[in-house]
Order: sequence, then structure tokens, then C-alpha cells
Amino acid sequence: MGKVSVKKIKLKTLLSHFVKDQREDKKFCFVLGSGASKQSGIPTGGELVKRWIEELNTLYDEPEIRAWMKTADININNPAPHYSVIYAKRFELDPKEGYYELERIMEGKEPSCGYSILAQVLASGKHNIVISVNFDSLMEDAMFIYTSKRPLVCSHESLATFIKPIQTRPLIAKIHRDILLAPKSDPDETSELEKSWEKALSNIFKLYTPIVIGYGGNDSSLMGFLNNLDAIEGRFFWCYKQTDGLPDERIKSLVAKHNGYLVPIEGFDEMMVQLNSYLGYELLDKEILSIAKKRADNYREQFEKIQKSKLSAETSKALEKTIKSSKLDWWNVILSASKEKDSDKIEQIYSDGLEMYPDSCQLIGTYASFLRRIRKDYDRAEKYYKKVLELAPDYANNVGNYASFLYEVRRDYDNAEKYYKKALEIEPNQAVTTNNYAIFLRLIRKDYDNAEKYYKKALEIEPNNADNINRYASFLRYARGDYDNAEKYYKRALELEPNNANNINAYAGFLHEARRDYDNAEKYYKKALGLEPNQANYAGNYAKFLIVSGDIHKAEEYIDKAFSLKVDNESLLVELWFYRYAIFPDKYRDAYENIVKLIKSGARSIGWQLENVIEMAQKRGHKEIETLKKLDKIITEDTPIDILNNP
Repeated sequence: MGKVSVKKIKLKTLLSHFVKDQREDKKFCFVLGSGASKQSGIPTGGELVKRWIEELNTLYDEPEIRAWMKTADININNPAPHYSVIYAKRFELDPKEGYYELERIMEGKEPSCGYSILAQVLASGKHNIVISVNFDSLMEDAMFIYTSKRPLVCSHESLATFIKPIQTRPLIAKIHRDILLAPKSDPDETSELEKSWEKALSNIFKLYTPIVIGYGGNDSSLMGFLNNLDAIEGRFFWCYKQTDGLPDERIKSLVAKHNGYLVPIEGFDEMMVQLNSYLGYELLDKEILSIAKKRADNYREQFEKIQKSKLSAETSKALEKTIKSSKLDWWNVILSASKEKDSDKIEQIYSDGLEMYPDSCQLIGTYASFLRRIRKDYDRAEKYYKKVLELAPDYANNVGNYASFLYEVRRDYDNAEKYYKKALEIEPNQAVTTNNYAIFLRLIRKDYDNAEKYYKKALEIEPNNADNINRYASFLRYARGDYDNAEKYYKRALELEPNNANNINAYAGFLHEARRDYDNAEKYYKKALGLEPNQANYAGNYAKFLIVSGDIHKAEEYIDKAFSLKVDNESLLVELWFYRYAIFPDKYRDAYENIVKLIKSGARSIGWQLENVIEMAQKRGHKEIETLKKLDKIITEDTPIDILNNP
């Protein structure tokens, strides 16, 4: 074969063309060889054949190997084109050993930074196809690690029929199979492309212009197919590593046939970094940490949710054994504390844990929340919130929790908003903080448009989270007065979690106060109480329903029941005392004193509806209706307490 003349362009020219081609139908695909995996720690095909030749020299006598290489026409100075022949000889005694060797080589390898950029290109939707002769999973791993797009991975010829001519989902076509699916390496397997692949690739190359990276053309199947192909859309770009010199005549001939170009590059990662300078993707280190943290947080939350639920003796015992068998760390302390009922014992567990892990921002933050919610020791709680913010100012969970503390306890709304915003700057996709900020905007700022924006964002982050859906339903009910859509979201939340007592209770309140559907409202109130009979909040809400319905005797029974249960929620306490003051004359003085004491300490129930209770009090001849109305404004609207002293 004579020397072939082939055109060559700089990488800058190719990348500029890639980005600036104005044709709407212009699409590129990427053909990856082993050179693209080199910087991820996987040897190239050329490096492997050299290793295998050395191993063959230990398995056989030198004259045997020399004779075999002569018969196979293998050039010892350039053995790479004979990859499949060398592979077959090296593992002829045990073909399965070859699979295990390749699997061992690729085990635990992570995609290099270049794959992060290529993954984003594929996820962007237009240039969304990779054709690979490699067995590794670097490309699909990169898609999972760096993007939210899930690719179609065709790792066997039987899957090629699933490839569509116009591919909307990112596609990774592994024409020599995956490492776990008996990869094709010997000459018989790589001499010719499977018919299903021929059809799929022919359709792809009618629409996509290939950019070849790291491929040495050392298999007959893909090279033979490309040589036999009549035409390729938009020519052909073959990138080769500049330090290795020009590709051999086979590749030059192929590129020339398709009127393509050779493009010298430093390496796969370097090429992708240069491509990124045109595309402007941000570095992903923070995003990777954020995703990993979210995954770890979800993992912990799932275990904590199981621990707090009603468990059989077997599951409870198994969970305790799992916790004890795990390596001791800050999370073990939190799990141990969360299964304890006695608050003094809980505090001791936290105290011991903080001696062992004094710098754990997770442990300090959780202890601060314990002091706030269980101990009601707000000064110490704030001290620990501030301590953890000094220790880890960018730990979004603690920043968001401190924002809620400032809002709900200190009623320092300006600083609360400042910390909500800071938490969401650190971690924009934190669903809990997003929801809490939405609630703040709705109840305190009365900024319903921005509140709705954050409610919807929380739903985008966790679209199947029943609690988020329930909160948005309540927003639609209270802020928008959009009862039809509110009911749609209440029902959707219950479809997702039919036994979520909190959401059942919320829907009961909606049926009671918005729909005036008292029969169904009572059914749902009772269902919530049936699921969690010792939940004081559900007993209190049912008591309110009974007051408005006129069943005063039964209402008193449920108010007493709520008080008899452990009530650590000051919002609920102030509601219960309000019901007593409004409806039960023998409790007036005691109830009024407790209400004043609670509101002076900061207790509020912002957004709660007490007008219908006041209406019932008026019907029953309450002598201090104006005082009731003033208390309503203080409790539900955070009106200054001074109005009690005004006539």
C-alpha cells in the first residue's frame, strides 16, 4: 500500500467548528478507543499486548514464540494492530482467564476529568452518542456521577435493535460488549461486526459526524465496517495523540476515503478541557461533594426513619445489632440518642459523644436542635448553633436549622431570612431548607409569589416526596384559595403515602374548613388518630373540629387527651389553651394565664385559623369576645402583645 495523502487540521479548528456550526440538524457523535481510558488508569490496547507478549515468553520457549509471531506476521516493534491475535494466544489455555484479567484491570477505576466534560456534552441533548470499542464502564459511570441524565447503554449486540435513528436519550453503544458480558477480544469475535450493529451504526452515521478519540483501529470489525460504509454525514475527524506520531496507513486511508481530517491532540482529558473552554461548563468538584453529601444524608435519614417507626421486635433487634456492629462515629451517637426516650439519658449520650467528637458539625448541630425542641433551653441551643456555624460555616443543614431557630423561636425575621438565603446559596437543592424558606415567605413576608416559587422548587428537587406535596397543597389552600388544586395535591400526597398520618390530618382539616364536608373530615381525623393515637397534635385538631361541630363534651375529652400526652410543641399548647379559654367557662382564668405566659415566651401558631372557634364561643355567650379576637391576632398573625392592654 502506498502512502496516502490525508488532510490535517488543528484541534482549535475542530472545536470551533463543533461549537459554531449553525445547522440545526448538525450532530456529532464520539467514537472512543482505549486511549480515552488511559488517563483513568486503564492501560491502552498497545500497552496490554506488550505485557501479554512478555507473559507469553514465560509460558512458552522463546523459539516457539518467535515462530508463532512470524506465522501471525506480528511486528515486535508494533504489536498493537494484532491485539486480538495476541490476546487469543495469551489466554488460549483458559479463555475465561482473559475475562478475569480484563475485569481485574478495570475494577475500581474512576472516570477521569475529561469524561465529566463529555458526560455534560451528551446530557445537553444534541451530540448525545458515544460508540465505544472499550469494555470499561467509564462513560456510563461519568453520566451517573456528573449528570442527572440516565443513558441507554447497549452493551450487547442483542440490544442494538433498541437504538433509534433519532436518539433523544444519551446513548452508549459498546460494540464489543461490556466487561461483564463476555467481551469480544479474540480474532474470530472481532473480525466482523454483528449485523445488528451494522444496521444501528449505519443509521447513526447518516445523521451524526464521528469524532474518533483514542482508537487505534486494531480490530477488523469496526474498521472493516467503516471502510465499507458509503458515506458519513459531515465528513470524519480522527483525533490521534501527537506524541505517538501520525496514525498508520490503514487509518489514513480510511480518513481519506471519507474526505475527513486528522487532528493531533495531547490526550483525551486535555482535548476535553479545551472543548470545555468553548462550552463554558463549570468545574464540578462542589457539585460532586454536594451529590455525595445528599446521598449520605438520604441514607442516614432512611435508617433514622426506620428507627423512629413502629418496628417488630425482630427488626428492632436487627437494627440495634447493625448500629452496634458499625464503626463508632458521630452518627452512632445520634442513632443511640434517637432510640432513647428519657431526655436526661439522651443528653448524657450527646454529652459523652461530644467529648469523643468535639468537632463534629453534625453532632453539635443535632445537639443544638435537641436543646431547642426537647429541652426548650433556647440560650444553650443558640450557643451550640453559633458554635457549629463557626466550626463549619458552609454546612448548609446547620445554617438552615439556625435560620428556623431565629424565625420560630427568636422571631428575628430579618436575620432568619439572611440565614435561609445563605443556606440555599451553599446548597441550592436542599429540599428541607427550600420548603422552610417557602413557609417563611408565605407566613411572615406574605410574599406569595416567591413562596410559591420555592414550594415548586422543592417539588422539583423531590417530586415524589409526599410531605412536600402536602405542604404545597396547604399553600394553595391558605394563600391562593385554590381549593380544587389544593385538593388535587392533598390526594396526590395520600396516593404516595396512604398511611402518612400527618398528611391525612392535613386533608381532614381541608375537608372540614374548606369543603365543609364534615362526614369525610371526621373520617380522616379518626384515621390519623387510629394510625398515631398518641399524637397530641391530631387529638388537638380533632378537638377543634368537634368544637366547631358543636360536640363540646367530646371536644373536651380530646383536649384533655392532648394535654395528657407529651406536648413539646408550643404552637399546639397555645392552641389547646385557646380552645379552653374560648369554650369552657370553668377553665377561663387558668387558660388565659397560660396563654399569656406562652405568648410572652414566644409561642405562636402563625397562619392557624381560630375564627370559627371564636364564632362558637360567641354563640355560647363568651363575655370576652374582644379579648379572644386580640389573642387570635397575636397567636396567628404575630401581632404585638401590647394590643391586650389597649381598649
